[in-house]
Amino acid sequence: MEPRLRIELAAAEHAFRRVRLWRDLAFCWLCVAAVVAMSLILQGFSGWTSPGLWIVQLVAGIIATIVVLRRHDRRKEDFAALVTTIERDYPELRHLLSAAAEQEPGENGFGFLQLRVVDEVLAHPQRALWKSRLEQKLSAARTSALASLAAALAALWMVAYGSHREHPVLASLLSFGVTVTPGDTQVERGSSLVIAARFGGEPPAEATLVLVSASGKTQRMPLERHLADPVFGASLSEVAEDGHYHVEYAGGKTPDYKITVFDYPSLVRADASLVFPAYTGLTNKTIPDTRRVSAVEGTLLTYNLQLNKPMKRARLFNAEKSLELTLQSNAVAVLPSYLLTNTARFNLALEDADGRSNKFSTDFVLQALTNRRPEVKVVFPRGDQRVSRLEEIQLQGEAAGDFGLVKYGVGYGIAGQDPRYIEIGGAEPAKKKSAFNYLIPLENLRVEEDQVIGYFVWADDHGPDGKPRRTFSDIFFAEVRPFEEIFRPEQSGQSESEQGQGQQGKQSPSVKLADLQKEIVIATWKLQQDRSP
Repeated sequence: MEPRLRIELAAAEHAFRRVRLWRDLAFCWLCVAAVVAMSLILQGFSGWTSPGLWIVQLVAGIIATIVVLRRHDRRKEDFAALVTTIERDYPELRHLLSAAAEQEPGENGFGFLQLRVVDEVLAHPQRALWKSRLEQKLSAARTSALASLAAALAALWMVAYGSHREHPVLASLLSFGVTVTPGDTQVERGSSLVIAARFGGEPPAEATLVLVSASGKTQRMPLERHLADPVFGASLSEVAEDGHYHVEYAGGKTPDYKITVFDYPSLVRADASLVFPAYTGLTNKTIPDTRRVSAVEGTLLTYNLQLNKPMKRARLFNAEKSLELTLQSNAVAVLPSYLLTNTARFNLALEDADGRSNKFSTDFVLQALTNRRPEVKVVFPRGDQRVSRLEEIQLQGEAAGDFGLVKYGVGYGIAGQDPRYIEIGGAEPAKKKSAFNYLIPLENLRVEEDQVIGYFVWADDHGPDGKPRRTFSDIFFAEVRPFEEIFRPEQSGQSESEQGQGQQGKQSPSVKLADLQKEIVIATWKLQQDRSP
């Protein structure tokens, strides 16, 4: 073909091929839209839906589009079809354009007459018209293709939307004028539900509610109407499971509406596991289904909470702190190894995957029992004594601990000197009251007259930290008296107050010093006891 003519026809043939491509795509997408529309019509009249139907139709449309594009890529240049199309649209070019396209060069190239035919075609006044006509056809083909694509996508969206809402969209259009409330709804399990149907036009004589539960049970309930009210209604006293419903009336029925039953997050049971400190000697135990725990301070508490369904978040909180619970896949929340150090009250907060929180408050009381000091006391003699330096003081004491004793004994010493500690007994079990005796020989202490001897009992146990601690009883004193004391009879004529003042005035400096020593020792003793942990 003559080069100038070939360039001209090649540009036109490219536009012509694009026209055919867009027309093929338009036809493809129009067929997809028609198939989807047919499925919509079938769904509208039958009420049948399938969640995956729109995906199948979308994939089929994509495959058809790929097939059309691949066929277009394999299509070769067809100048004969182009020439036939142009000559059909422009009869003035008939035989001239085809004759020019059929010219072939000889040994010396194109001849004079051949070039004359080609020049007439290139100079023909219809040349610009066929170019513009091809551009118009291309624009029209592109517009029709895009319109077909939009129609197919819209139909696919209607199918997908109807599948998601559990009823076809076309069914809603067929039931135009009937408004059903609440439509698709969510209700708490066990609660009631009121369903109403309002007719926009002339209401029918009667209407029936058809309820299909998830278990397959079907209920038909006539809807009630008051006088000329266009609203029909019915009440479901208790909704126990998922289902769907629609309203039937003379001349048609409404689409199916979905009822979804949900449960608020709640606690089913709470099991507490206690690991006691080693010094207590107590056996670890599990307390089933309890929300109140009492254990000695230092106990490790693990709570296993059985919930009514899997949760998104669970925690125990109060005004001071928040304890996040570890969630497990089997609707269990765990509070692991919580150390009881003081008494606290917590509230349980639950949140499910839909953002719902527990409807009712659930309180947990965690009571830490104080590891009390042992009870130690001097049984005999009680109170301060006056003794001679040759006497023996017989002491009787008692000691008992909530979690047993490590050891116990007595202590005594002369005022102003470090006391002596005498161990009498070793380890004792919990709650056992241990009684013991000890004899203090004053002669061996070489005490002098007017000296003061303090005595007490003590016991060791384990503190909250597991380390030994010592507890003392009250301290009492024995004042060393002289071997010989002078006692005078009471003088008549003196009042008791005057006699007391006279006796007080006759106290020797050594007696005053002894009283002062006792007061200092008692004060120091109490101060040390108060500072002990």
